[in-house]
Amino acid sequence: MPIEPGVKIKSISEDDFHALDYEVMGLVFSIHHDLGRLWNEKIFQNELANRCKKAGFENIATEVAIKVSYKDFQKIFYIDLLLNNAVVYELKTVKALVGEHHQQTLNYLFLLGTQHGKLINMRPPSVESRFVSTRLTLEKRYDYTIVDNHWQNIDEESIWLKQTMIKLIGEWGTFLDTALFYDAINHFRGGENIVIQKIEVKNCRQVLGKQKVHLINSEIAFKISSMTKDKEYYEQNLKLFLQHTSLKAIQWINFNHNKIIFKTIIK
Repeated sequence: MPIEPGVKIKSISEDDFHALDYEVMGLVFSIHHDLGRLWNEKIFQNELANRCKKAGFENIATEVAIKVSYKDFQKIFYIDLLLNNAVVYELKTVKALVGEHHQQTLNYLFLLGTQHGKLINMRPPSVESRFVSTRLTLEKRYDYTIVDNHWQNIDEESIWLKQTMIKLIGEWGTFLDTALFYDAINHFRGGENIVIQKIEVKNCRQVLGKQKVHLINSEIAFKISSMTKDKEYYEQNLKLFLQHTSLKAIQWINFNHNKIIFKTIIK
């Protein structure tokens, strides 16, 4: 199986989710009051699991593994807390929740094929929390369109990149964190030390410094993104990037919801 959750996932209605969450958040507030806010995530995670068990919750699992694989590539994600084999709880101890935390939790929902979760930050003086939910089903994640009319098979590496990305999308579906696809490409190209290289950045022949770039060879970089807005502006910045390096092209793969766009940016 390309995506293997550590437990069998069940569906839960939105009303049942909110009823469960009401009880869980009561336990969260009591932990914050009793223990304070200065502990690490693992301590809060274990205490919440303990109190859920004492409160009579069933199917309480911590550090739930999700294995994602393709051929000899494998990556394992770990979910802080899963209740009733249906609801994801991610605990943080940060200054404030940001979009990256929300996207991480949403990525877990997609991988599990479930639709409801909660993001909780125990560090602030008052508990900070966000609902993380999606109407996207597992079936819809595999209902996608490839758009490649602006892609050029410049060389064998470009052909390989496109073919491999299409195979990975076919195995894992869409809407997932692009870091997963980067990790897979890095693996199959020999590792980060080979793929990610520093290249010179110049302006009017003056060297400004070096920047790390994902390369499929010495002349062609690749970029995997999930831009749904301002795509034209982003493309313009890729073109500006090319102008100030020795690279010939950037092979750009963009996840725009269910539309996967393969595009070659030429200097």
